[in-house]
Amino acid sequence: MKTFINLVIPTSLLGDNRLTFLERLLLIEILSLCRKLDYCWATNNYFSNLFDVSKQTISKSISSLSRYNYIVLEYDKKEKNNSKRKIKISAVLKKEILGIKEGINTSIQNNFKQYNKNNIKRNNIGPIISKDVDGVELWNGKRCESKPLSESELKELEVILKEIQNQGDE
Repeated sequence: MKTFINLVIPTSLLGDNRLTFLERLLLIEILSLCRKLDYCWATNNYFSNLFDVSKQTISKSISSLSRYNYIVLEYDKKEKNNSKRKIKISAVLKKEILGIKEGINTSIQNNFKQYNKNNIKRNNIGPIISKDVDGVELWNGKRCESKPLSESELKELEVILKEIQNQGDE
């Protein structure tokens, strides 16, 4: 069973109409395989078994991804028939992914900066509950004064309490 891998996938890749759906899935698989070493050795046979398509279809898809500058292919000339191939993520795609990751990290830091207990400047966060000069509680700056319940409210509350007590007895 394959584990879930968290990937950052640019929307430009998903929306690139030059790519087939298979090519998009193939690129996502290549991105996941390149996470550790920045390249992968996966063969056309591996991809064809994974996606249940022919090796020729995979070969065309990999060529297409290379042509559109999503991946870079390097071949070991020592091996016959170029059987040892490295697939790398192109510098352009890598830069786009890193930009997205930095944007995510920056937005998370900016969003939570106001909640940092060590952050001295708390511009928009004040005490939610406080008391005014008369000693009356304030909630978000508004006075919270208690008023006696009306007869109908009192009866409704008694009915609710009896229902809760009856549930506890069961």
